[in-house]
Amino acid sequence: MARIEGRTDQAPKPVASYSQAVRVGSVVSVAGQGGFDPATGQLAGPDVGEQTIQTFKNIEAALESCGATLDDVIRIDVFLAALSDFAAMNERYADVFSAPYPTRTTVGVELPPGMKVEITALAVLEDK
Repeated sequence: MARIEGRTDQAPKPVASYSQAVRVGSVVSVAGQGGFDPATGQLAGPDVGEQTIQTFKNIEAALESCGATLDDVIRIDVFLAALSDFAAMNERYADVFSAPYPTRTTVGVELPPGMKVEITALAVLEDK
């Protein structure tokens, strides 16, 4: 099956050799998104809550570019600059998803200065 690139101006443009999202058949993979406002190129705010909200807006836009929605997401990977931000990120996550929740892995990593969170998503579309 061919890879079909999803591209949107409603999410930050890739800064290296990768796609915002790719669809293969019924599977959509969204590249790691951060809390950058695509209109300004700036982080949505200094704290993980504001950045998580913007990150999910970016993921939603990337999903839509491939015909998917947040309701189609089955897996999320969260990368936090500080694991002490887990509760604040999780609160915003709960605003986006409801049970049954996507599977999720959360790890602590080094992110660029000021960036508190990066999130990837995997979605599966129903066969029609």
